[in-house]
Amino acid sequence: MSAIRRKVSVFFLTKANVDELGLKFLILSLNKIQTCFEFEFPEIDNYPLTLENFSNPDTPLLKFAGITTEKNLKADYFIGIVNIRIGKNWFWAKKGNFGIITTVDWKKNYSPPSVLEFVIHSITSLLALMSDKSDTLDTHEPTRGCFLDYMRSKDENRVDTTLGYICDYCKAEIVSKLGKEYLDCFMQINSLAWIGDVKELNSVSYNLKKYFRIDLNKDTGLHKTRRQRIGSYLVGLPKEAISYSLSAAIGIIVGFLIAHFLGVSPAFQLLFF
Repeated sequence: MSAIRRKVSVFFLTKANVDELGLKFLILSLNKIQTCFEFEFPEIDNYPLTLENFSNPDTPLLKFAGITTEKNLKADYFIGIVNIRIGKNWFWAKKGNFGIITTVDWKKNYSPPSVLEFVIHSITSLLALMSDKSDTLDTHEPTRGCFLDYMRSKDENRVDTTLGYICDYCKAEIVSKLGKEYLDCFMQINSLAWIGDVKELNSVSYNLKKYFRIDLNKDTGLHKTRRQRIGSYLVGLPKEAISYSLSAAIGIIVGFLIAHFLGVSPAFQLLFF
């Protein structure tokens, strides 16, 4: 067991297109299932990066580093989540102990798996590379379904996220450069098995649905419309209750309309509705 966990500070650097509270819950759940890293969300000004796209990924990473220096934030690793394009439409980028993950087009082009699962997968890849002080651990070709695949086709990241696999070469490299405990931590996080099933009482997946109305079997994990959120609250209610609620709402609306056309005052309407 590690004597000291490495501290990982996570931030939303732009206004997110993901459900922020749901994603925070998912990331902080990692603190319970492994011993290498402790994740936290320090307070900073809301969304300190602009929504401009960065063709040079070093630019947002350097701005990110400047923000942490200005705020005198301390951590072993810093990870920012953004809703902008970085580099040649990359999913993530890193420089030193700073990493950025973008969710900009996951829902449109690559979901399922959900964007929340994709972020967890990307965090694992970044931490593996950032933890290597020799800076010799790297992504690789060809595609093996491994979390350190370098993919020319971004669509293949769906495969890697779903598999949660670490190839034998990367396993040996991680054990050699970081130690077996780190390999165990990366395998545990990357497997996504710790998320559990939505029907399993008190599992991460169960609590995501119960408290944040995110069903990983159905949702992308992005912001829902008002209609979608209302619909998620109706799920699980008895049909009779839903039918009664809808009938009552329709009755109230019809009653107001009738009262309005009859010229009844608003105060008088409230006595009946």
